[in-house]
Amino acid sequence: MHCPNCNCERKGDFCWKCSEALIVPCDGWEYPLLPDVTRIRELAKEVGYAIGEHGSKERDLDLIAAPWTEDAIGNYALLEHIAKGMNAKILTMEWKPFRRFAATMQIDGYVKPIDISVMPRGEVL
Repeated sequence: MHCPNCNCERKGDFCWKCSEALIVPCDGWEYPLLPDVTRIRELAKEVGYAIGEHGSKERDLDLIAAPWTEDAIGNYALLEHIAKGMNAKILTMEWKPFRRFAATMQIDGYVKPIDISVMPRGEVL
């Protein structure tokens, strides 16, 4: 079943999120897959970051990158490293609250984008 409002796969007769009546997608429809986070984690680890997942994973894949080593590279360099390693294009970049730097990436072969927020390398308190 499919929610036409949320554009997501659901179970039951009504969407739990918006209460819209669910419909049956066309015959043969397969929901787009999300990219495997394992490779993204490997790429991030190479340059000093850890990756966490958050969000519903319905419309996109939401990730948080946290610097994990003293020699972690900069936020922009991390995003470029992941994009190159995943054969992805960076579509947007913007600053977020708490000095996070965020990007939306599109990986070849996947419909759903990746939203990744990079936490800043911290100051010693």
